[in-house]
Order: sequence, then C-alpha cells, then structure tokens
Amino acid sequence: MNMKSVAVDFGDRKLEVEVPESAVIAEFENPPLLEDPVAAVRAALARPYGCAPLSELAKPGMRVAIGFDDPTRPNTPPQTILPEIVDVLLLAGIRERDIIFVNACSNHKKSTRSELANHLGLKIFNRFWPLGQILNHDCADPAQLKYFGITDGGRYVEMNRHFFEADLMIYQGNVASAAWKGYTGTGAVVGLASTRSIASHHSFHSIPDPGSKNAASTKRYGSVKEEMTTYLDQATGKQIFYINSVNGLGGKMAGVFAGTAQEVKPPAWELAERLFRRPVPQADVLVIGLPQAYSYGSANNTLIAAVGALVPPRFSPGKPILREGGVVIAVSPSSGVIDERTFPSYSEAIRLYRQCYSSHSLVDYEDEFSHRPEYLHRYTHNYAYPAIHAFWLLYENEYTLSRASRVIMAGTTNPGAFRELGITPTANFADAWKIATRTVGPDPVTVVAPTFWSRPRLKFDVQS
Repeated sequence: MNMKSVAVDFGDRKLEVEVPESAVIAEFENPPLLEDPVAAVRAALARPYGCAPLSELAKPGMRVAIGFDDPTRPNTPPQTILPEIVDVLLLAGIRERDIIFVNACSNHKKSTRSELANHLGLKIFNRFWPLGQILNHDCADPAQLKYFGITDGGRYVEMNRHFFEADLMIYQGNVASAAWKGYTGTGAVVGLASTRSIASHHSFHSIPDPGSKNAASTKRYGSVKEEMTTYLDQATGKQIFYINSVNGLGGKMAGVFAGTAQEVKPPAWELAERLFRRPVPQADVLVIGLPQAYSYGSANNTLIAAVGALVPPRFSPGKPILREGGVVIAVSPSSGVIDERTFPSYSEAIRLYRQCYSSHSLVDYEDEFSHRPEYLHRYTHNYAYPAIHAFWLLYENEYTLSRASRVIMAGTTNPGAFRELGITPTANFADAWKIATRTVGPDPVTVVAPTFWSRPRLKFDVQS
C-alpha cells in the first residue's frame, strides 16, 4: 500500500504521520474575510433581521445588559463589536453608568480580571471595569439567578438576573460548528443559565425518547435552545438583540449578523454551512491531531485530551463520519496530568466513572457533585470549573466509545490515565496504525483532520 506523510497537530509542534496515499485530508481553509469589519458591524446594527435598528431600540433611561461569549471563544469579535455597540447606546441617550457587561461563562470557570481584559480589549475593560460594570455570570449563586419556569419539553429555565432584568438585552456571540447538524450562536439561554438549567438539556436523563412528549416539543421548536428562547421571550415580554459573527482563522470575521434569535439564525447558518462543511468518505480510520491547548485548556488534562479524540465524530450532520466498528487515532503527547486548581472535580469524576458501566450512570451523582461545598467554593472564589462540568465531557465521549472498535491516544506519556477512560494508549503513531489495520483491515478508508482543534471546527459532510 502506497503511503504519504501528513503533518498533524502534536502538542506545541507538528508531527509527520504516514497514512495511505488515498487518505482524505479534511482541514479548514480560511475564507474571504470582511474587508472592513467595523463598517460591517455598523451596518448590521443599523439593519438587523427581525427588529428595529439598535439605535431605535435604545431609549434614554434604559438599563442595558450586554452579554458576550466567554474567553473560550476568540477575542477579535468582541474587541471589534462591543465598542460599536457602546457608541450606538451612548448616542441614543443611554448613560454609561447604566450599561453592564456579563461574561456568559455558562458552566465554565469564571474569567480572571486579566482574562477579561485580554478578551474584551482595554478600550472596553478600562472604561467599565473600575465601576463594577463587567461581571462574570455565576451559575450557582441563587441571588444572581431568576427562575422563569419549565418549558413544555421539561427544560428548567433559570437565568442570570443581571441580564434578564435589564430593559434592553444585547448579546455578542459566535457562530461555529457544533455537534451533529447545529451551529453555535444565539447562546444566551446556555451561556447565562444556572447549573440546574444546563443540566436539563446537557444531561443524559434530559434526552427524550423518540415518542415522548419531550421529543415532540423539541421537534416543534427545532432545538432545545429555540424552545427555551421562545419561552423566555414570552416570560419576559422582551427579545434579545443578537449580534453574531462567523469567524475564520484567528477569529477574524467572515460575516456578521444582527437581529432577533429567530431571524438572525438563517443567514448566519447559511454562511457557516458554506465555510465549515467538508466532503469526506465514511472512514474506517479517523486521525485527529491535538494541539497543546483547545476548548477548556491544556491537552495534558486527561479529559480534555479525551474530548479531543472522542468528540470530532459527533460533527457529522448526516451520515456518520466513522463507520460502525471503525478506529479513531488521536495524536498527542498528553501527559494525562490534571490541573487540580482549575479542574478540581475531574479526577474524582474519573474515579467515579471507573465504577460505572457507562457514563449514563453518572446522572445519579449530578446533584451531589453540584452542591459539594469545597467545589462550590473553588468555583466561586478560585476561578475553577464547576464540579459537574466533568460529567458533561464524559457524556460527550460516550457516543464514540460506543461506536468505535478502538480509540487510540498515540504519543501519550501517561498510558494508564487513558486506559481508565476506555482509550488505548500507544507510544507512537506507527504502533497505533498497526492496531488500526489489524482491527479494520489492511487498506482502510482514512480521513485525517490534522488541525480540527487549532482551526475553526469542521463539519464532516459524508458522501454516500
């Protein structure tokens, strides 16, 4: 079999791996970017989808809350968009003291002062931080949350009080590939939700049976996010003004769209479909390069590295990218060492997972983990991830573990850390390839995603 060399992400460097000459390389290619992003933002604010211009929505005397996707997203969009929003508000007669910014960190860790300054840019940070007008969302503090009710689909709607009690709600977000058919964007109902609310759509017990009332409700609204957004629109009597960007490399914007959640989604998703889909065959072997850091932090973290290996097959909007019984090879020098200060519950969650037949069983421990005093203290005061965040990652991993014959972590220096997560460790890619070909045959259909995590994520558009 003829082979070729492909450079894939491998920590902080590239690694050349040998794959079949026929292997398909699936990689994001930078699209045409906006020539004048500031002008595009101004145009979007002036001509939004589904509502009046922001300049007309803003009235003197209003209290305005501006939510923004947290620093797990690129910082170029907020640094471009937020100053333009502020200028429109001030020109409309809004007092600077009546504007607050809320970091929509969902069930992630709160951002430090330095992280917020780096994400928002000094123009916004130095202007609004000194008077306490930049806040981290707190998903666990009842005093900062407001309960709105339960949707027909059984979703618990409890949201950030600072944002949803404002007279005018504005949200700056990003449209990027998400699992299955979806994309991100219009994310206030997730980014500004309580832990209990997030659990009502992130946990295994919240996934409806196909014939259930919950499934019918979700089908009627299109998605859980749309169901909750519609419910909040009715409960508050207000709609969020969204401004979402579709981004290329380095977070540079390829498009920007403003308006209501329902109306802003179609044009943004249309652009995203063009930029992020890549035609590929269904793979016997899927190779994923893992950079030094992505998503929630360092790939040395066992669970983050596992996500790097196990989540990409879920980015298949149609036919699955990985055939039943296929093999995933992730390439990483991961040390399998978890930073206990930032991720205090991860090691315990993994120990608990070892006692379960699958991650489904973890649902019985969600409430206890969420209310553990030591974990709550670290989340509230030490910029740590909430305890239950580890569960979401273990749930995400279940699909590929169930579908693949073997998932391999090639290059790790801590083999035992990955064995306990159901992942086979190997010292190098050559050893991983031998295991893969013994499993699926000597001439496998191979897809390589060398920069899946270091560039904007792809959708694998599997061709029949």
